[in-house]
Amino acid sequence: MIGIGTAVKWGAIIILVGAIGAGIKAGYNYHLDEIDEAVNTAALEFAVDKQAALDAREDELRELAQADREEIEQKLVAERARVNDLQRMLLIDHDLDRLLQRKPGLILPRVNKGTEAVLLELEELTQ
Repeated sequence: MIGIGTAVKWGAIIILVGAIGAGIKAGYNYHLDEIDEAVNTAALEFAVDKQAALDAREDELRELAQADREEIEQKLVAERARVNDLQRMLLIDHDLDRLLQRKPGLILPRVNKGTEAVLLELEELTQ
């Protein structure tokens, strides 16, 4: 038979082993929580860095688009000026009435073709 002192020792050992096991389990759970927190923090930092890189690229592309837009607008202004110069040269610098009187064979076929094209287009649009 086991004495009371031995039973108390074994009870104390069992309680001590249980307490150590609970401490180890708590430490292990704490360690897992720390790992989860580190993983979540790393993922969050990665997402923040990725978003910052995307924002920087977006700004860069926006600046490039603005530069392209300005270049296109400059070309448009230049082409409009060229069109205006050509129109002025055609309508002001050339006396079409005098040319029509001197060389009707040169002007009339072009005028007739243009008139015919406009009438055909008008006919198509009104049908």
